[in-house]
Amino acid sequence: MRTRLAIPLAATALAIAACGGEEPGRVAPPSTPIEVVVSSVDSTAPAVAFPARVVSSREVELATRASGLVRRVAVDVGSPVRRGQLLVALESGDVGADVDAAAADVRRAERYHERIAALEADGAATPQELDDAEAQLATARARLRRARTQLAYVHLTAPIDGVVTERRVDPGDLAVPGQPALTLVSPEGIEIEADLPAGRAGTVAPGQEVTVVVPGENARIPARVARVVPALEAGSRRFRVEASFASPGTAGRLMPGAFVRMEVERGGPAVRWMPLDAIVRRGQLTGVFTVENDTLRLRWIRLGERRADAAEVLAGLPAGARLVRRPDPALEDGAPVKAVESETWRLRPLADATAPGGGSR
Repeated sequence: MRTRLAIPLAATALAIAACGGEEPGRVAPPSTPIEVVVSSVDSTAPAVAFPARVVSSREVELATRASGLVRRVAVDVGSPVRRGQLLVALESGDVGADVDAAAADVRRAERYHERIAALEADGAATPQELDDAEAQLATARARLRRARTQLAYVHLTAPIDGVVTERRVDPGDLAVPGQPALTLVSPEGIEIEADLPAGRAGTVAPGQEVTVVVPGENARIPARVARVVPALEAGSRRFRVEASFASPGTAGRLMPGAFVRMEVERGGPAVRWMPLDAIVRRGQLTGVFTVENDTLRLRWIRLGERRADAAEVLAGLPAGARLVRRPDPALEDGAPVKAVESETWRLRPLADATAPGGGSR
C-alpha cells in the first residue's frame, strides 16, 4: 500500500513544480519582449433610473373662429410648418364679399376726400365739409379692417414653427368655432417628465444634470432639471420632475409620447468603465490583459452595463490597472513587455455614446 501511494504523490509534486504554482490555463511566457498600447479605466458617478416620458411644452391646438365648410387642408400629420403658413381654409362665402365691398367703399371715400381737400384749398369747400370727408374715409377704412379680420377667421395659419402631430378635419367637413382642427408641436419644446418616489424628495433640484436613456437604441442624452414640483401626488406618493435639453437638436428623434428613462445621480462608489476594444474572450470567460511590472497579466473580469464603446467593470480589475488596447490574439499571460505607449481614454460624452469607435485620444 505504501508503494502504490508514493507513485501518484511524486507525480503530483512533479506536475506542481512544472507548472510553477501558476493557476490553470496559463502558459509559459515567450522570451521576446513585446510592445503594447495601454489605457486606464474611467469613472462616473453612480445613478438610479426612473421611467419617464417625452412631452412637449410647446403644443398648440388650432381651431377656427368661424363656422363653415372646410375648403382646403394644406398639411397632414408629420408636415413641418413655418409660422404664418396657411394650414386650413374655410369657404369664405359672404365674408369675402364683405371684404370686397368694404374695399370699394374705401376707394370711394378716398376719391371724395381728395376732391373736398382740393376744393377746401381753393376756398370752394368749408372746413366742416373736409372734416366730414375725413370722417367718412376713417369709417370706411375701419369697416375694411373689420371685414379682413373676419376673413382671417376662415384662414387658419400656424402661430409657431413646428410639426403637425394631429389632424382632425378634411375638406368638406364642417368646422365649428373652438373645436380643434390641428395640433402642432415645436421641436424646441421637447422635454422629459418623470415621477420620482417621495424618498427622493430633496435630492433633485433645478439645474441638476441628468441623463435621458432611450431604450433599444443605446442612446444616452444629457439634460438638465428644469422644474421640480414641490408636492406629492396623493395616490402614488410621487412628485414630478421635468428636464429639458441643452439645445433643440439634442433631442434627436425623440417624439412626444415616447417612453424613456431618466438617470439621476446618487451617492455611493464611482462606476468604473473600460473600453470595449480591450476585452479578451476565451471560451465562456471574459478578461483583459494588464501590464504589471513590465509583464502581461490576463485577468478575468465581470462586466455590467454596455455602451457603444465602453463596458462597466463590476469585479476582477484592480485599481490603477493599465489595460492593453486592441490586444493581439497571440498574446499570452506572462509575456514580457518591452515598451508601453499610453493612450488616454475617457468615457464618451453621453450625447456621443451612440457614435461608433472607441474612446478619444
